[in-house]
Parts: sequence; structure tokens; C-alpha cells
Amino acid sequence: MNRLLLILPFLFLTACAPAQYYNGQVRIDSPDGSFIFQVTDAAPRLHSSHFYTWFKSGHIYTTEGSYYGRLLHGYFKVVDHERRLVEEGWYKRGAKKGRWRTWHPNGMLQSLTRKRFWDGALYIKTYDADGRLLKKGFEKNHLFSGQQLTMVNDSAVVITYKKGVRQPSKK
Repeated sequence: MNRLLLILPFLFLTACAPAQYYNGQVRIDSPDGSFIFQVTDAAPRLHSSHFYTWFKSGHIYTTEGSYYGRLLHGYFKVVDHERRLVEEGWYKRGAKKGRWRTWHPNGMLQSLTRKRFWDGALYIKTYDADGRLLKKGFEKNHLFSGQQLTMVNDSAVVITYKKGVRQPSKK
């Protein structure tokens, strides 16, 4: 009986303590908006030329070749102070993967990027606030290949680029 009397208060105190667990989801709120994302403790094999995005002490950082904190891993969303979606994408062990989208304040799609897995080139589409296509093509090593639409007065001029070099127009 004495043993039971000693154990009961301990059981009562532990049963009343709030459950503390971490499920990998983080939300950072600021006056400008909110960041909603997932993190992981997994440690990838690091590459000196890769950029890693990580979370530590309430802030998100991006560094080249290494990290100090918890890597972003899973969905990533940014919403503004009026709860409109600003950016959405996916991280895998700190690196951006898959399709990334951004939106204009009026809700129209601003850009769509997707990284090709075999050579790392980015497929890019950008739109104006009315939903008209402005730029479409690929970017590799910061050199754009594709078509860019430029508005001059009331007409559109299509400029073609190949590996960052403007190509002469076809007649």
C-alpha cells in the first residue's frame, strides 16, 4: 500500500503534463505574411556546389555547401498578411525540387519553374498580372534559352535567346 501511495502522485504529475512532441511542421508568422514548411533531421551527403535551405532559431537560411540547423524537407508555402498565396514549392533535404509557383497579388500566376533532373536546367514560364505569357524557356548556368515577350506600345515583340545570347529574328 505504501508503494502505491508513492507511485500515485508521480503518475498523476506525469499524466497532467502537456504532451510535447515535434512533428516536423513549422510556421513563422510576421507582419508581412507567414511561412509554412516542413523540416527534417536527416543528414544528406553534402556537395560543395549545392545550396541548402535550413531553419534555425526562427529564421530560414540558404548556404552553399553546408548547413547548420534543420533542413527544409517537404512542402513550403508563403502567404501574405491577407492570407493570399505568394509562393509554393517542395524541398528535398534542403534543395528545391519539383514545381515552384509564385502568384501576383491579384491571384494570377506570376511564374512557374521546374528543375529538370538530368541536367539541372530550370524550365521557366513567367506571366504578367493579367495572365499573359511573358517568358518561356530554359535556364542553365544562369543562361536563358527560349523566347521572351516584350511589350512595345500596343504590340508584342518576341526575342529568342540561346544560351544567353540574343538570336537574330527570322524573316
